[in-house]
Amino acid sequence: MLFKNLTSGLIWEVTDPDHIKRCTNDSNYEEVKDNKATGKARITKGKSDKVGE
Repeated sequence: MLFKNLTSGLIWEVTDPDHIKRCTNDSNYEEVKDNKATGKARITKGKSDKVGE
């Protein structure tokens, strides 16, 4: 799963189930959906953003 840190703007790929749970429950992180066709990530709440920006 991909999560965006709202403070830094960085997008992280998180694979550990406990870490995913922590990010999901932390208001400082926002889940993003990876759009493999374009190489971009789409934020589930808000605007679209490129991975790594």
